[in-house]
Amino acid sequence: MNYKYLIAVTNTGDSTISVIDPCHFKEIKRIQLPKDSGPYDIINYDKSYRVLVSQYYADSIASIDLLKGEVLGSIIIGRRPWHMVYDKERALAFVTNSDSDTVSVVCVKKMKLISQLKTGSMPQGIDFDPIFKTLAIANVNSNDVMIIDAHNLSLKKLIKLNKNPMQVRYSAKGDVLFVSCSSSNDSDMGCIKVLDTDNYKTLAEIRLNAIPGQIYITKDGKYVFVASMGNGGLEIVDLEKKKIIYHVPTNGMTHGMAVDHNERYVYVTNPGDNSISVVDWKIRRKVDTMRVGKEPNGIVFISNDLT
Repeated sequence: MNYKYLIAVTNTGDSTISVIDPCHFKEIKRIQLPKDSGPYDIINYDKSYRVLVSQYYADSIASIDLLKGEVLGSIIIGRRPWHMVYDKERALAFVTNSDSDTVSVVCVKKMKLISQLKTGSMPQGIDFDPIFKTLAIANVNSNDVMIIDAHNLSLKKLIKLNKNPMQVRYSAKGDVLFVSCSSSNDSDMGCIKVLDTDNYKTLAEIRLNAIPGQIYITKDGKYVFVASMGNGGLEIVDLEKKKIIYHVPTNGMTHGMAVDHNERYVYVTNPGDNSISVVDWKIRRKVDTMRVGKEPNGIVFISNDLT
């Protein structure tokens, strides 16, 4: 069967992937991965519903065909692989390894490890800017963000934050870098640092109400969506006002997040109660919830048109 859109969710606790038809909000397949492999992050990389999955407990990443339910290949990379980004032009994946303090560079076509980049302590979030060809890497324990030339893997800038940076996201134009942190200047509830990529000076620091999980910046650059791990829900940040404008409760602690092609519906994972929730952020309401596998973390919304 042909699907225009799919959602895929990594269930870390039972090493499965839930494949969901978002049009009917129905799970159509559950893919069993090797026992105790611990699938965590998930990203799509081509038009035929193939994804990469970081396997946290197996120290590896795997390429998976969602429609066939098949593992196409896997490769050992570093200890405790966490988050990933994909350079479509060169077909390269960059993966943070939280325990070995490295980023692995993998040729996806050959599923071959081609380089290891030394990072700070406990790298977690990573993003790739396709315009300026740079990587941003959040090192939680060394309290810094590394800016890396993605072609030669040289360090361009080291940004000290002292706020336990967790996730990083470039704006659509690449002119701003957003960093979610688990602490702020006057609170341990977390913040978002907004940095100018010309000089990486701070443009703003926006306080949050809880420790953040995944973040998403709307294409128009007006809002940041925050999966709030500490108070269970989706927080919407207005970047002009530089504050949270509303909070939508979901189902306990939220972690992963994906947004549909129209930026209307936000899908969040709730690892505490083995579910995902759908939020219509325009009306500020949770509109549906679905049970998936055990301890869902990563989530991706995939369109069959990735151009």
